[in-house]
Order: sequence, then C-alpha cells, then structure tokens
Amino acid sequence: MRRVELQPAYIIHTRPYRDTSFIVHCFTPQYGILATVVRGQRQKKKSQRALLNPFIPLLISAQGKAGMLLMTHFEGAGIPHSLKGICLYSGLYLNELLHRLIPEADPHPEIFSAYQQALSELAETECPEPVLRRFEQSLLQAMGVAISWTEEALDSGPIRSEAYYRLETQQGFVPVMAGEKKTGLFYGEHILQVARQRFDLVSARQTAKRVNRCLLQALLGAKPLRSREFFNLKK
Repeated sequence: MRRVELQPAYIIHTRPYRDTSFIVHCFTPQYGILATVVRGQRQKKKSQRALLNPFIPLLISAQGKAGMLLMTHFEGAGIPHSLKGICLYSGLYLNELLHRLIPEADPHPEIFSAYQQALSELAETECPEPVLRRFEQSLLQAMGVAISWTEEALDSGPIRSEAYYRLETQQGFVPVMAGEKKTGLFYGEHILQVARQRFDLVSARQTAKRVNRCLLQALLGAKPLRSREFFNLKK
C-alpha cells in the first residue's frame, strides 16, 4: 500500500469521473505528478469543491496500491494565487506543460519551487512573458535538454555578440558563415541578453520565446498545446 501524507500540492488538471467524482492530477515536490480519484466531491458543498481548482496551495493525503491513488484528504495550505486575464492563461499554460512533460511519480522539487515562484510573480504582474521564459528554462533544465546561452555548440567558444547563430535543438547555438542569409537565425547579442536574464528587453523576450518553443516542441511532439489557443483568442 502506497501512502502520501499531507504533501504540499497544486492541482494542474481535473476531469469528471463517473457520476460524483473527479480524477485530479496534482503536482507535488516529493512525488512529482500524482493521479488521484476524489470521490463524491461533485455533490458536496461549493466551498469544499472550490479547493479543487488550480493555483491553490494544498496539503493532500492519498493512498493506493499502484497507479491511480484515492485522495483521502485535502485542505487549503495558503492564500490562492489570483490570476486574471493574460496571466490566467499563462498559469494554465504552465499547468499544461507540467501535465504533458513531467512523468507521474517522478519528483522534481526544483520545478515545484520554480512553479510556486512563477505563480506568485504572475499574480503581481501585467507582463507575464519574463515569468514564462524563466519557468520554461527551469523546466528544460530539469528535462535534461537545456542549452548553453553563453557558449557556442561546436567548440565551446564564447557566444560573440556580433555573430549570427542557428539553433540545433540537441546541441545549442552553431555559428554560421559570413554572408549566409540571416532569416531564421539568432543574433549573438540577443542570445547574451537572455543569458543575462534581460527580459526587460523585447529582443531578449522574443529570442527566449523562439528558442524555448523549439526545445519544448521536441519534447511535446505533434500534439499542440491547448492553452496556446487562449493566447490566440486574447489577441
């Protein structure tokens, strides 16, 4: 029998199950993603059901033999993160990344901390892009596919601010020959801006977004992210 006792958690995905229950995927620091069944909550008071929403810090207990566990207890463990507008869509995007990329029962306490920090920042900002780019980089690092933003891929020489580079997703930034067309390439100064976390600059935000999207796509495969549809609707 597997037991989880009062583990910090955030709900990242919920769907109805049978007539009265939910299947709830929780993100925890010690156990990673946990798939749980929460029985009877669709018939209970709204105040209790309200805890089964994203961005609310919880303490959960669960038990079971293998696979999906039965959630035996859940309670609020802090002030919910109030996300609105584009920041709400951003939070849903983070949840979908976690749901798609973190294997069940694979602990990533560093990503849990990065996720908590991202939610706190999203609740306080009107410009979520720097928050998203930092979290994406943390997630890519945890997945083992992060690249260097300060060194060239082939000979580990330093990224040159005046040079242009192409991205090789399994290697990093590869310098291109002088005179090669610049379409689709990355400018060295912009790469170094990302290395310095200068997300106050549009060029750094755009460069990080392009690169992170390429690296994440290699992990996500062909199935599109549903949360990106919200960003398109917002435009």
